[in-house]
Amino acid sequence: MHNFKNKHVLITGGTSGIGLTIAQNFYQAGAHVTIIGRSKSKLAKLDKFTTLCIDLSEQQSVLQLKHHLTQPIDHLINNAAIAEFTEFSSCSAKQLNDHIAVNLAAPFLITQQVLPFMSKGSSILNISSYFSNRMLNNRPSSMYSLTKGGLDSLTKALAFELGPKQIRVNAIAPGTVNTPLFISNIEKLNTEQKQTFNEKISQLYPLNRIGNTEDIANLALFISSPMASWMTGSIVNIDGGLTTH
Repeated sequence: MHNFKNKHVLITGGTSGIGLTIAQNFYQAGAHVTIIGRSKSKLAKLDKFTTLCIDLSEQQSVLQLKHHLTQPIDHLINNAAIAEFTEFSSCSAKQLNDHIAVNLAAPFLITQQVLPFMSKGSSILNISSYFSNRMLNNRPSSMYSLTKGGLDSLTKALAFELGPKQIRVNAIAPGTVNTPLFISNIEKLNTEQKQTFNEKISQLYPLNRIGNTEDIANLALFISSPMASWMTGSIVNIDGGLTTH
């Protein structure tokens, strides 16, 4: 078990899925955890954590974050994201703007506001996706891939820029993970598409399964810990072998 006693962790999109499991694991490791989410009802159920209700699709709300920060932040986890797999020719300007706002602009602006509260030894972890560089048949991902590719580039640029301050910046690129977002997207598929996806799991994933949130949270804690103190600018695949082919 990693020890994060007396450390403060700020996580976006921490009310469910990967973000919630990361939050729970940091809490169990002794950290004080602040979760940013947009659902007041979901946040109200998270009594172990400090919570902030912010809609990351609204830039003016995002820019108010700095006014809610009152203590140093040791680890920032940019996890919140939206993912709509729409055929490129059918993507609307609103869909594109929403993806950019939540998946790319929000991590940029949040990191910018959190930075004055960080010091030597702090770290930033962005949750990216295999879709930044690996596409799948029948899963049109132009908007999602665009923003996750941008997040990977931001990760590397910030690692270079913040390295002299001894602040590390890394990213995790998960494969398919069993989360509420994944379930929601699968439910949008027709019966034939669902069957095809299930049949392809063994073809796509050498380990013959999709991931779970604990898989990602375990890696998140390691990268944020002193055990990874010489690790920065890395985009770490954790995808059951998907990107080996």
